[in-house]
Amino acid sequence: MFEKTNLKGLRTLNCLLVLSWIVLWLAPAFAVGIEGGDSPQAVFKAAQEAGAKKDFITLSKLVAPSEHALLAFGTDMGVGMFVEFYEGEKADEMKKKYEKIQKKYKVNTEDEDESEKLHVTDETSQEEIEAHMRKRAKKLFGHVDAAKYVPDLMDLVINLPEMAEQTYFPQESLTDLKIDGDTATGKAGDKTIHFIKESGRWYLTADVMN
Repeated sequence: MFEKTNLKGLRTLNCLLVLSWIVLWLAPAFAVGIEGGDSPQAVFKAAQEAGAKKDFITLSKLVAPSEHALLAFGTDMGVGMFVEFYEGEKADEMKKKYEKIQKKYKVNTEDEDESEKLHVTDETSQEEIEAHMRKRAKKLFGHVDAAKYVPDLMDLVINLPEMAEQTYFPQESLTDLKIDGDTATGKAGDKTIHFIKESGRWYLTADVMN
């Protein structure tokens, strides 16, 4: 009885191991088109389609995981300024919705004391500015799921008449692609597209939404 039971358990274990390997092997395939891509060209094509459809969930997931805090930060700044200075009939409603979204994701953009602020002068380098922005983004938005936060923010503005012609990602062909290790750059019209490779997958950098 012991031998038969043990043999049955062994077969079950083997089946589970086989299934586990199948899941691990197929996992990258499930992510194609949603989370990064096999090449910069694949990511660019997916981003073009997502941008044309105003699909910010997919567009956000095409941005490198290490860049998500910066993506959330940049989108929040852009939408926040738009909402602040918008003078249409829905201005007050938009401001309330914007504040509600921030509250939902526990975002407090005022959570920064004077010692943390960067006082830019003519001698401040671009590297210092970028490093400060990343540090601030991580503090304020490191806890935020950008793939949910960015679409919620963009829903405030994408259907406004003023935004009707926006595609949110260049629709020109990708040219002058240059790959250097785990980074790459290319051109789409007059915009430079930056790519980064993480965990074997290619992604866009956070400036995709600029």
